[in-house]
Amino acid sequence: MRVRSVALGVCILTVISATVSYLKFARCVDTGWISPAVYQLGCYTDITALYDARGFSTDVWPYGLGSKSLEYPILSGIGIWLIALMTKNGPTGIHQFFILNIIALSFLYTYLIYILGKVERKSALLFAVSPAVLSALFINWDIWAITPMVASLFFLSTNRYRLAGALLSISIFLKFFPLIFVIPIVITIWHKPLARKQFLQSLVVSALLINIPFMLLNLSGWAKFYIFNYQRGVDFGSLWYLISLKSSWISGLNWIATPIVLVFLVLIYFRYRAHLLGSLYLSSVIFFTLNTVYSPQYVLWLTVMALLFFPKTRTFYLLFVIWQGAELAYQVGIWRHLLSILQESGGITTDTYVGITLLRILALLLLTGYGVHLLENNLMESRRSESNRQTDLFAHLRRSS
Repeated sequence: MRVRSVALGVCILTVISATVSYLKFARCVDTGWISPAVYQLGCYTDITALYDARGFSTDVWPYGLGSKSLEYPILSGIGIWLIALMTKNGPTGIHQFFILNIIALSFLYTYLIYILGKVERKSALLFAVSPAVLSALFINWDIWAITPMVASLFFLSTNRYRLAGALLSISIFLKFFPLIFVIPIVITIWHKPLARKQFLQSLVVSALLINIPFMLLNLSGWAKFYIFNYQRGVDFGSLWYLISLKSSWISGLNWIATPIVLVFLVLIYFRYRAHLLGSLYLSSVIFFTLNTVYSPQYVLWLTVMALLFFPKTRTFYLLFVIWQGAELAYQVGIWRHLLSILQESGGITTDTYVGITLLRILALLLLTGYGVHLLENNLMESRRSESNRQTDLFAHLRRSS
C-alpha cells in the first residue's frame, strides 16, 4: 500500500511540476519560437532552436552534416533523431517535435523524482518545486542524463555495481559531464576488489558498445562534440565571460581553465575521498563555475547534487532558497542580455547582466561554503572515531528525513 501511495504521489507531483514548466515554454507556440520573441517571453529552448539548425526537420542523421553536425554526445543525438523520425517534416512539424520531446523528458523526469523519493522524500519534493528547476526543465535534454546518473548512485548504494556502471556510462554519453564522477566513485569502492571490477568492467564495456559502432560509421560526426568543446572559447554565463566583458577578451581559454579545473578536482577527490556525495557536489560546483560557459539548464545538475549531499537543516533551506532565487534571476538576465546584444526591446545593460551573474555565482559559493563546513566537521569526527569511510551513500539523508 505504501509503495502504491508513493508512486501515486510521484505521478501527481511530476504531472503538476512538468505542466507548470511546459506552460512557460509553450508561451512561444504562437510565435513559433522565433527571435526576439523567444527571449522577450523567456521561453527559449534548444529543442526548437536545433530543429532546423541540425537537420531534425528533415530527419537527417545529425552526425553526418560535417561542420553542422550535432554538438552533443552520441546518445543524445540518437534520442533526438528518433523523435524527429516520428514528426512531420518541415516547419509544420516543429510543434509536434517540441511536444514529443517534452513527453520524453517528462517520462525520465518522473523516474528521477521516483528515485529521489526512494532516497529521501524531501529531496524529491524540493527538486519538483524548485523554481529555477521548473524554469529550466525543458531548455535542453539534460534530464535524460541526470536520471541515469542519479539511478547509478542509487544502485551503487545498494551494491548493484554492474548496473551502476552501465547507467553511469549511459549518462556520460548523453551529456558527458558525469565523467568527472568516475574517479571519486572508484575511490569509494576501491577497498572492494569485486565491486571495483564489476563497476569498471560494466562502465568500460558499455562505453565501447555505445561509441564504437558510430565511430566506425562516421568518425568526424561522432567527434564533433569533443572537437567543439575543446575549441570552445569564452561563452555566456561563465566567470570568464564576465572578465572578458569588463576587461579584454580571453583567447586560448581551454589552456587556462582546464588545468585550473583539474587541480581543484584532484584536491577535492583526495581531501573528501571518504565522502562520495560531498566530493561529487563540490566537483560539480568547480566544473560549472570554472567552465567556459554556464547554460541556464546547468542548475538541474547542481540542484540534484545539492539535494543528495546536504542534510536538510534550517541553514541549508535558507541558503538553498537564496541560491534558487539567484539562479532564477540569472535565467531572466541571460535572455535580457541577449536582447541587448540583438538591439531589441527589453534588454538590460552590461553592468546589470554582470551583477546578476555575480549574484548567481556568489549565492552558489555561499551554499558551497556551508557544504565545505559540513565536510570539514565530518572529517574531524571521522578522525576522532578512527573511521574515514562512509559505507552508506545516503545515510545522512535518511537521518534527516
